[in-house]
Order: sequence, then C-alpha cells, then structure tokens
Amino acid sequence: MKDQKTLTRMAKLSRPRIRWQGHGIEQESGEALLKGDIEQNLLPESHHLAVSNNLLASLGKQGRDNLHLLSQLESNEVEAFVDLDSQSLLPLIQQDMLDLNQHQDDTQLNSSHHKPMLPLGDDSISLHSCHSPTREVEVLYDQLLHMFNADPQLKPKDIIVMVSDINAYAPVIQAIFGNAPFERRIPFSISDRTASQESPVLNAFMQLLNLPNSRFERGEMLALLETPAILQRFGISESEFDLLSLWVEEAGIRWGLDSTTSVELELPQIEQNTWLFGLRRILMGYAMSAEYSFDLADESIAPYEQIEGLQADLAGKLAHFVETLIEHRAKLANARSASEWQLQLNKMLGAFFELDVDNELAIKTIRDALSRLVEQTSEAGFEQAIDLRVVSDYLQNKLDSTRISQRFLAGQVNFCTLMPMRSIPFKVVCLLGMNDGAYPRNVAKEGFDLINVKSRHGDRSRRDDDRYLFLEAMLSAQNKLYISYVGQSILDNTPRLPSIVVTELLEYCAQNYCLEGDEALPVDDSGANLVKAITYKHSMTPFSPNAFKQQGSFASEWADVANMLVSPKHETSESILTEVPAEIDLEEFIRFWALPVKFFFNRQLDIYFEGQRESIEDNEPLR
Repeated sequence: MKDQKTLTRMAKLSRPRIRWQGHGIEQESGEALLKGDIEQNLLPESHHLAVSNNLLASLGKQGRDNLHLLSQLESNEVEAFVDLDSQSLLPLIQQDMLDLNQHQDDTQLNSSHHKPMLPLGDDSISLHSCHSPTREVEVLYDQLLHMFNADPQLKPKDIIVMVSDINAYAPVIQAIFGNAPFERRIPFSISDRTASQESPVLNAFMQLLNLPNSRFERGEMLALLETPAILQRFGISESEFDLLSLWVEEAGIRWGLDSTTSVELELPQIEQNTWLFGLRRILMGYAMSAEYSFDLADESIAPYEQIEGLQADLAGKLAHFVETLIEHRAKLANARSASEWQLQLNKMLGAFFELDVDNELAIKTIRDALSRLVEQTSEAGFEQAIDLRVVSDYLQNKLDSTRISQRFLAGQVNFCTLMPMRSIPFKVVCLLGMNDGAYPRNVAKEGFDLINVKSRHGDRSRRDDDRYLFLEAMLSAQNKLYISYVGQSILDNTPRLPSIVVTELLEYCAQNYCLEGDEALPVDDSGANLVKAITYKHSMTPFSPNAFKQQGSFASEWADVANMLVSPKHETSESILTEVPAEIDLEEFIRFWALPVKFFFNRQLDIYFEGQRESIEDNEPLR
C-alpha cells in the first residue's frame, strides 16, 4: 500500500479491525494492526503484507487500482459492511475477504486444525465438469430443478447465469430451456446478445449490402428469401417457400442475377442458369405449353411446365423479389454521401423487410446506426462520397458492438454475459463456460501499445477486467455459487483444465478450509478431500445411467433408454428369413453381391429407403 492519504484516512477510522498503533507491532484478539508511522507502511505491491488474502489480491487488481484512484479525491466515506454469520464455504470466503484474512499457515502442514471446518454436504460452492456446452446447459437445468425442490422460497428471479460467451451458448440455452416439457419448465430470458446475433433481420440486411459483390448463388438467395421478415414483405408463406425452392431447382437456376453478373466477374456473358433465365422459364411455363420453346436473342428457352392455375400468383411474388434485387443492386453500386446512404438504405429496409413487433427493434437498430453515421460525418465536416464497403464495415462494427439487454431482470432466470454492472446480489449465481483459455479472455498485444511497456494504475486490461468480474460474481452470490466448464473431451474423454481463476479458487479453498472430520489430516490431504467433495463429473450423454443416480436428471424421456443400458433385454424373435428358392435369377444374384445389406432390407424385410435429396448445387451443370 503506497498511498499516504489513504493510510492517513484509514488511521482515523474506528472500524474494529483497523486500528492505528504509533509504536511497534501489537496483536489483539488475533487482529493485525497497522504499525509505526506512515512511512513504515509504504509496502510494495508484491510484499506479503500488502494484501493479506491471496485470492483477493489475485482477482482484485482492477478494483484495487480503481479504489486507489478514488482515494485521491476528497469525499465523505460511508462504510456499510455486514459480517456474515455462517459456516458454509461461500460466506466464509466472502467474510475472509472482507476482513483481509486467510487461514493458510505454511508452518502447519501436518494437520488441518488451523483451518475452519465445513459441514459435510456443504454445497454453497459447486464445480461441474461436463463434456460439451450442451451438457453444461442440460446439467444446469437439472441442478436448478433440484434447487427449487430443496428451497421452496427460491424463485427464478433469484438466479442469474453468467456465460463466458453468450453468443455461443444462446442457441443451446434456447433449445434446452425453451423446449422443456410444461411440467418442469423454467422461465428464462437471454440478455447481452449482440444485435447481429439476436435478429435474422440484421444478418439479412448485411447480406443485402453485399449485393454488388454477390454471385447470387441459389443457396445464398434462397437463404436470404427465407428470412421471416422478407417472406412476410413479399407475401410468401412457409409452404409456398418450399414450392418456390423446388421451382428454382427444377428451372435450372444456379448463380448469377442476369447476364451482366458473369461479365462483372470477368467471365463470358452467359444468361443461362441465372435468376432472370429461370424466372422467364417459370413465367413462360404458365403462359404456354412445355411442348413449345420461345426464341429470345438467338437462344431458345424451354418453358417450365409445373406452373398452373392459382400458382401464377406465387410466380409473380418470386418475380417481384428478383426485380427488387436488381433495382437495389444497381443503386448500391455508386458511392454516396452519408445522408444519401441513409436515405437509400432506409428505402431498402422498407422494400425488403416487413415492419412488425418482432422486427421493430432490429430495424430501429439499423436506422439508429445510420443516423449516427450522418451525425459523425456532419460533426467532422466530411461531405465527400463514401464507398459502400466503408458504410458496410461501419454498420457491421456498430451491430456487433450493440447488445440487446432489454429483458434483463424480467422476473425469470437471467442468462447474460460476464460484464460490469451485472454483479448485483442474487441468491444463486451460476457461471458457465469457465474453460481454460476461454476465460479470462486473451487479447493479442500490439507492438505500438505503450501501456504494455509501462502500465499505470487504472490502465485497462481485458484479463484483469475478467478476473475482477469473476471476483464480483463470487461476492454477489448470497447462497450458492455454481461453476461449470468443459472438463472432459467429447472425443476421447481426456481431462481438460478449468479456467485459471477457477483453479485459483480451488487452490485457495484447499489451503484454507477443510471438511468436518478431516482436522487431523495433513493440509494437502484435507484440501484434496474438500475439492473432491465440491467437484462433480457428469456423464457425456443425458441417457447415461449415471445421469440418474443420486441427485440426477429429471429428463424422464431418457429414463427408458438408461434402464435398457442397465439391464438390457435379450429377447429372441422368430426367424425372418424366408425359404431359399431352388433357382435364383442372375440379375437378383448380381444385385445381392452389389449391395447385400440393401438386398436383405428389400427382399427379406420389405423395407425400401428413398434416395437422399442432393444438396443444393450453386454451379451450372457441365454435363
């Protein structure tokens, strides 16, 4: 501790655990006292007396620096610390951090009598090792149900789940929590997803910005059209989209908007297999019989014969979509000023997307980003034309940095990312994705960044920020701290390490606390028993018999499979083989040797499999 003002202020405080002694070192009731005059207390950060709680010193550097800077200001200080009266592991750690105290004693290694004892079955802190993010969320779901059963006063709003990468975990969370049976459904909300991840409208809009550089491949354009807001805008239902996809495939559309697309890519001018070519075939198929062909610019176009009756309206919707693509592709080709881009892109939003309750926020996000672009260029006095690539990069950065958090604290289980202002008190705090290398996050150091050469108090560091966020999350947990990570490989079951902050927490617990009955054991042995007691290794699959042991899974849909694995039934059935004929046709004999399994299924079991539909081809047919 180097700040003399802070030491002077601390010397005047009357807090029982901080007292000022002008002469020498004294101990009273086991409390460490400040000693000597101020100059004697100027300790370097690495000194063992600078911070007397190793875990707090390791995780709290960012908070310490912030408090150091705040201590330079004149202010009225109010202390509202509350001592915790509990013998569970979590409140003991929190109290020791408050008191700047720890129980590790390197002079007493042969026994653990100096460690505080924890009751057997203490689950205030638990560490869960899984094989994949999916299993992490499945296990979390079951553990939350156990918590609700054990504590009737616990409500979904009392639980927060912080995830190292919310964008990666959000689809899994939505799949497991959103599809749970009604009788065990837990209300939840997901916050802090980036705007581009939250709404397909934003991804479709960025794809539209790339129209001047697009090959207009069939799969790419069908994926764009399948966006719900675009389907609504052009009046196409889901069943109609499936029919359109079939038409597009059978009409021979592969890539290219029209004949100019290949020219722009420095290829020979070819209109065959383009969208305009296929659209003409579809429309002509409604107008005339497939027995005739239509000559156009020295080329013959065969009508697509599957269009009839009321399907002409659907063909018109497809034509409207293609015409809209052609129109806005041409308008995006030229550079414009920021205000002109705002006007043009707002028109494109209206042309492609239907505005409704589900899409309103996403469209507003795009409009706000465009308004901000105009404001920034206006403030800078920049009035020159801007290339589309610059506008696209600007909007992409804006959308990636914008987070959707409107549903935080909505009375449900809150899923969010680890970020400042999230660590408010909750009865249960859960941390997912605490994997080695994933958290704290690594940021490559730039050679020109002088902060890395000589840092000062308050300099931002992503790793220090993440370590401090972990500390805040741990301190905000009132009853339980639940930590989960991918601890075994899903490929070969090899062990994987948790995050370094989790490892430090486990080492701190092992050195400072022990379970009831382990007081006579050496420090390392009692610590190993404690770590083993709070660590749970879960099965790789939800239908494993181990998943249903003790406080196991509530997923009754997997129970029958698990029971079959425990006690498989060996039932014999009558022979399904028919009598072998005396004479065998040569073609049947060849068919058998070509594909014996297929022959068995067809002839003996009377089972026929339909051929798999080929994947969408985006290249023109060359044979």
